[in-house]
Amino acid sequence: MKNVKIEIVVKKGEEKIIPFVWINGRETHVAWNARLVGEGSSVHLVGIFLGDNASSVKFDTFVTHEASHTISKTTIRGVFRDRSSFDNDGMIRINKGAVASDGFFASKILLFGNAKGRSVPSLEIDENDLKAGHASTIGRPDEDQLFYLRSKGLTQEEAQKLIITGFFEPALSLLPRSQQKTVKRQLTYHI
Repeated sequence: MKNVKIEIVVKKGEEKIIPFVWINGRETHVAWNARLVGEGSSVHLVGIFLGDNASSVKFDTFVTHEASHTISKTTIRGVFRDRSSFDNDGMIRINKGAVASDGFFASKILLFGNAKGRSVPSLEIDENDLKAGHASTIGRPDEDQLFYLRSKGLTQEEAQKLIITGFFEPALSLLPRSQQKTVKRQLTYHI
């Protein structure tokens, strides 16, 4: 059991893409805290999760817009199988004075077997001139899709792998090119 705390400070004019990849990791609780302290700063957290067996992770994000014209995006994609589980609280806070800021949180979790998931996005807003939103989806694969793929000759396992690979693709495309191949190779190995 390992807890990890990640602190990010983004200064004036900086743009950061922060990937976090968890594949049956040893971390059981990850707290990610980003502060946009400089005008025009931008951060994009891309979280990719794959859990099997009884692996479990709690992944909390807290993004604070402290300066004006700041942008934050949080994109989470996770697949959990067997008895694994995912738990997430995602907070975007826009402080007074952080005018013209833009914050968005999106989480999509796909569950197989007896896996469980929870994702709760939240907004705290103390400013009027801004843009902010959130979306969270947790569900199981569409049985019709699996049936269709099986009717085309794929086994159940091959159909699930194809769905999982396609599910991760939008998040992988957000990573820097230098990391896309490495993460895709890691996922493919474990899927």
